[in-house]
Amino acid sequence: MCAPAFALTDEEIAAKLERMSIEEKVGQLLIVGIGGKQVSQVARAHITKRFAGGIILFGRNIQSPQQVARLTMALQQVAQQTPNAIPLFIALDQEGGIVARLKKGVTVFPGNLALGATRSERLAEKAGEITAIELAAVGVNLNFAPVMDINTNPRNPVIGVRAYGESPMLVSQLGTAYIRGLQANGVLATAKHFPGHGDTHLDSHKKLPTVRHDKERMDTVELAPFRAAIRARVAAIMSAHILYPLLDADTPATLSHRILTGVLREQLGFEGLIITDDLEMQAIDAHYQTGNAAVMAIQAGADIVMVPWTLKKQQQAYNALRNAVTRGDISRNRLNESVRRILKAKSEFGMFKPRAGGTISARDLGNPRHLEIAQTIATQAITVVKNSDAILPLNAESRKPVMLISASRLFANAFLKAHTDTAHISHVKIPKQLDAAQLLPQLMRQQPSVIVAGITNAQQAELMHQLAQNTQNTQDTLTPIVVVSLASPYLLGHCPDVAAALAAYDGNYYSALAAVEVIFGKQQATGKLPVTIPPRVP
Repeated sequence: MCAPAFALTDEEIAAKLERMSIEEKVGQLLIVGIGGKQVSQVARAHITKRFAGGIILFGRNIQSPQQVARLTMALQQVAQQTPNAIPLFIALDQEGGIVARLKKGVTVFPGNLALGATRSERLAEKAGEITAIELAAVGVNLNFAPVMDINTNPRNPVIGVRAYGESPMLVSQLGTAYIRGLQANGVLATAKHFPGHGDTHLDSHKKLPTVRHDKERMDTVELAPFRAAIRARVAAIMSAHILYPLLDADTPATLSHRILTGVLREQLGFEGLIITDDLEMQAIDAHYQTGNAAVMAIQAGADIVMVPWTLKKQQQAYNALRNAVTRGDISRNRLNESVRRILKAKSEFGMFKPRAGGTISARDLGNPRHLEIAQTIATQAITVVKNSDAILPLNAESRKPVMLISASRLFANAFLKAHTDTAHISHVKIPKQLDAAQLLPQLMRQQPSVIVAGITNAQQAELMHQLAQNTQNTQDTLTPIVVVSLASPYLLGHCPDVAAALAAYDGNYYSALAAVEVIFGKQQATGKLPVTIPPRVP
């Protein structure tokens, strides 16, 4: 990204740094969460007393794009009242797919695995571009995206469809394209979760995972996308709360000097911002007191620590960092190094320019051009994993009985709207959580010519597996079943005996519609699996 005309010079940054108190500098190291949808007294205190450098927004802070625009403007106005009027990072997680804080009135793209199935750098860059335009319109300047983890573990409970795929090259290509789109339109991108969260079977929100790979594997797989992101001049990299014994046998990456400084800074040459993942996640919180963890992270090489949820822990982090600087546990040079980097990033992305308004135009958000790109991604992602006896496409005008099984209202509505003879469709709404053995007899009593199912979890996949083995029609042959995974494509490995299997990667409106259009032959499926689906394990 080219520096805007109003960016501060190095001399101006140095002068501002010289004027800042220790308290102001320490505050810049913090991104905190706030409660409510307006600027509360606590939020005001974070900015004016603890001089927080950034605010992260979650669903609790969001009602509508217009309200978010007013909130971010009000927060920045409070920051302007501090001694050096340093603007805030205002951040959120807007990855697309299942992780999107802004959901209404904006364009929410299918997730990264859907983009991986398209194999399109152009669409990945467009997704970044449009996301940045819409975030900037509501005053958000830092996006915790893209995920640069390589999902090589089908059992991974937290990455999955958030990754672009299992190929280091594919993740690198699409991730850097997204970064370009985001940053060219004024929003900082964050490559996460360094040095790689893709091959874990534990969720670091709940436990501390361990990744035991050798140096060759780490160099060629996990680290490859981060190298690419650094070459693409990504503004920030987020650390993972994971143990990597090869790199540091004792300390999670977020708190490890060997990893953040030794690998990320010195080996990979990253000069941008290092931001920790949420220090209140159990991978850290269960083992370290928040204040100590904040100090350890800065000592390790992080520039910013994130404490989103608990006021007491936010206060602990600020006080611990201030005391560490006073004692000399964090040197003044080390403190200034991070604050200089923070000020430079805020300057380069135009944050020192006064933001006008606080109101937004409907043209900025969810406009037809943006929505068209989202639909294109969803359509080009649809992947036919299996099509026995060329059962697809189905005839949308057939009068033969069809049983439609789905927990997804969007998928069911799209199917019913596309079929011209809904009188012959039996729609069975299933719960998200179910007992396959209990539900199976009810489904077997019906005699459809074909069963179409939209599934979103392993229990529903198991139901389809049992149904495929037990359902017989009036000709005493197994009734063909068409299954669409509206979530992870790995689910299709749990029901290998179905006649046809499609991966849609997402359960949003665009993906549901695209899947239905492929089922009825209105669109060709051009997507390619970005991960390998393992065979069913008994």
